[in-house]
Amino acid sequence: MDVWVRRRCRPAGGPGAAARARREVHRLADQALAVGHVVSRASEDDAALIVSELVAHAGGGCVLELTLAPEGLAILVSGVPPPVAVRTGRRQFVFWWDLVTLLARDVTVRRSTAASGAVVRVRVDAERPSG
Repeated sequence: MDVWVRRRCRPAGGPGAAARARREVHRLADQALAVGHVVSRASEDDAALIVSELVAHAGGGCVLELTLAPEGLAILVSGVPPPVAVRTGRRQFVFWWDLVTLLARDVTVRRSTAASGAVVRVRVDAERPSG
């Protein structure tokens, strides 16, 4: 696989973890532009929101890996608790998970046997038009 740009970090838990994860997405987009690859603003915003939700629900022990390749922007977050449906009204609903699956092109979850949660892989198109 041809990889244009990759970033990996461990955003520490707490209230600032989601913000740190969003900054990593913006840094990846900046690095991509520096080497001649454009991530559309809409895709960058979608990816920032996705990592924000995943990292916020992962707690303190997660790893965030972002990869930009011709196939799009790949997001990997380990340590995410598998989404558990909560009964509200007439249907099962988990807002943050519905948001992630709505914005992403592909979402896969590999459940871990360890107590550290699951590994979530998400792909976002790098050139999604805004609007």
